[in-house]
Amino acid sequence: IELPKEVCQLEQLVNILGGNKKTRKALKLPGELNKKKKMKGLRILSGIEIDEDSSAVASLHQLTGLRKLAIYKLNIIEGQKTFIDLCSSIQYLCSCGLQTLAINDESSNFINSLDSMSAPPRYLIGLELSGMLERPPKWIVELKNLYKLTLSVTVLKTDTFKLIQDLPELFSLTFTLNREIIVPPGGFKSLKLLRFFATLVPRLSFAVTGKEVMPALERIDMRFEAFEGIYGIKTLKSLQEVHLSV
Repeated sequence: IELPKEVCQLEQLVNILGGNKKTRKALKLPGELNKKKKMKGLRILSGIEIDEDSSAVASLHQLTGLRKLAIYKLNIIEGQKTFIDLCSSIQYLCSCGLQTLAINDESSNFINSLDSMSAPPRYLIGLELSGMLERPPKWIVELKNLYKLTLSVTVLKTDTFKLIQDLPELFSLTFTLNREIIVPPGGFKSLKLLRFFATLVPRLSFAVTGKEVMPALERIDMRFEAFEGIYGIKTLKSLQEVHLSV
């Protein structure tokens, strides 16, 4: 439930893997992280929880060697100190070479505030934003090295595909959706894997036009309890596999 304070004395610690992604159970950080500046070797900090009592948030920016940060649970108040400190720390870590950022935010509106970052996190190769996301951050179009993108438990529309379709290195794209989606033609030159995980996977239509739609796509994965159908699949020239899991 909470890391013991003695963890902060482990100067050669490389990975902290906690929590449960499926159940959103998470690990609290010790307040003593504020008092230590020795964990420079930490590369992965995954499965943590941050709330208004998390005094360690202000010290996250000291973990300059961090390459992956995964926050499974957020319970903070917009405009308050913890909210502001977390935003500042994430922005600083992104400037230091953070490569994977995952945040699940069901109520704090924090993931929507990421749009206001003064500089895009250019080093990111993996990004996962789930919870009450209203739209992807506009700076996502500048992530030229982004390889894996997950936008789950969120409200999406066709405009989202238009926003991200020109990301040159995007290989894996995962959505959890609750509405009809039309995939527009053009873009997605490198995408090979497209996944939809939801209780209800809405009607998915690939635009039937003279232009190519996801020309490199080889596999579609869908996991659902109910599925409204898939249309225009013949336009996917490289498609090899479709996996449907109930």
